[in-house]
Amino acid sequence: MENLSSYESRIGKIRSGEEKIFNFVTDMRNFSRFLPGHTVENWEASADKCSFEVSPVGKSRISIVRKDPYNTVKYTGYGLNNTEFNLWVQLKELHANDTRVKLTIKADLNPGLKMLASKYIKDFLDKLVSGMEEFKDWDNTNC
Repeated sequence: MENLSSYESRIGKIRSGEEKIFNFVTDMRNFSRFLPGHTVENWEASADKCSFEVSPVGKSRISIVRKDPYNTVKYTGYGLNNTEFNLWVQLKELHANDTRVKLTIKADLNPGLKMLASKYIKDFLDKLVSGMEEFKDWDNTNC
């Protein structure tokens, strides 16, 4: 990754334990349940990978590459023009049913693509965190 750009979501607050959230987000089939509705199309997933389209950024493919139980999940993927990126989900349980979440994307973007995509990536991360905060069914992993 030569032209590494980094984007972070705001820190969200989830009313669930980190173990439940971790178990949920390490099955890619569950991801669509808290994605922003009109942002994502053509969703396909298995337990360890998924693909979808985000307008206007385009098609993305993501797979899990590392799981640090109950605190970090690292995904790798490819987006617009086969641009490689990494996504981290970081969890920190402060109290029972009080877990903080932060999402980070690091991507290899050329200057033109960076100008085009930066706003959409940041907005997507914040919408994803909002979806996670609003989600209430962390125990239900039936896909």
